[in-house]
Amino acid sequence: MSVAGIICEYNPFHEGHKYMIQKVTEKTGADTIVAVMNGDFVQRGAPAVVDKYTRAHMALMEGADLVFELPVRFGISSAPDFAYGGILALESLSFVDFFCFGSECGDVTVLEEAGRFFAGSAGDLEPFEAELSRLVRSGMSYPAARETAFWKAVRPGSRPQSLRSELGSVDIAVRSDLFAPNNLLGMEYIKAAELLHSCMQPVAIRRAGMGYHERGAGGDGFLSATAIRENMLGGDLSGIPEGGRGVFAEYAAAYGCFLDPEPFWAACSYAIRSHWEELERFKDVSAEIASRFRTCLYESVSFADFVARCKAKHITMTRICRCVFQVLLGVEKSAERERRLPYIRLLGMRNGAAGCLKRVREAGETVVVARVSRDKEQLDAEGWRKLEQDIRASDVYRGTVMAESGKRLPDEYKRRLITI
Repeated sequence: MSVAGIICEYNPFHEGHKYMIQKVTEKTGADTIVAVMNGDFVQRGAPAVVDKYTRAHMALMEGADLVFELPVRFGISSAPDFAYGGILALESLSFVDFFCFGSECGDVTVLEEAGRFFAGSAGDLEPFEAELSRLVRSGMSYPAARETAFWKAVRPGSRPQSLRSELGSVDIAVRSDLFAPNNLLGMEYIKAAELLHSCMQPVAIRRAGMGYHERGAGGDGFLSATAIRENMLGGDLSGIPEGGRGVFAEYAAAYGCFLDPEPFWAACSYAIRSHWEELERFKDVSAEIASRFRTCLYESVSFADFVARCKAKHITMTRICRCVFQVLLGVEKSAERERRLPYIRLLGMRNGAAGCLKRVREAGETVVVARVSRDKEQLDAEGWRKLEQDIRASDVYRGTVMAESGKRLPDEYKRRLITI
């Protein structure tokens, strides 16, 4: 049996995601598709528009065989940690052969070269890091500085040779969009696989349809998730495939609310105030961001207002959003990288995929948590502490949905595994 893994958010699941599953199956010949999906909060620092169970159910209806939850400590982190957590989850399953991702360029060879560059030793990366710091200090935004420093480091004739200077001569069309959002994430997946010495093979699927952040009515390709989220506020479910649309519509009819960060503002502001003197302990909160939080909190009237006040040219709004939710959900800095997950939460599965789970259990290193009340007993104290953080995050999301909708959602102990 051949198994392909996809790290995803499915916020919500749309035609582009269905297309990717189809292309992954064609390209790898995989019998089983495993999705490691963000839970109730997504990487850009926001709540998912609908809960993780609804999104997992949609994915299962459209071709995924197993859907696992990416722990929140990785899920609302910067791209390197998000990618590392996703690859770590697939690696911890012990049965995944390929890790697959969308890409603007679709050239996995170039992305592998770039990913290995960023996974290089500290000594090899010193010139790149020095140039990056210089450009940021000069006033350039971090994303632009990173791209500029990278191309300088890999240009032909650069030293040391281990920085793979041949990247400096790649095709101009590939060069122009190498630092597009999905390509960047692909590099980070490859870098994470290198750091974990993974035997999984990378597979890049060329992105089709609208650009990552494009809005509008569509065109010849698929709508972006950004466009779909905006359209569905008016009841338009264009871009959501037929199988998943029924699941999505059922949630919408029952709860009638799609979440954005604003309903969380009171809780977020309280959390910031509660950790006033120790904000720097949270994952992506630098001393400068902590200072901005303390300066701007009492002047802000909403989540959006707070983020806009805190933003700086070299600090993106996305990073500010992530930092706010990291404080709310207790996602702190870690002294060392995890090398194996103590558990992995199973949200849903097709009945035919049960054999894969047996292989994880036989390996005995990672506990598959399908029912919290039963499976938590297999965890040690540290494993339970980490799982409990995921449960608390879902409780925060669940409570907000109930407050907004006036309807009750079952808690994590009463949720049943989705099977189809």
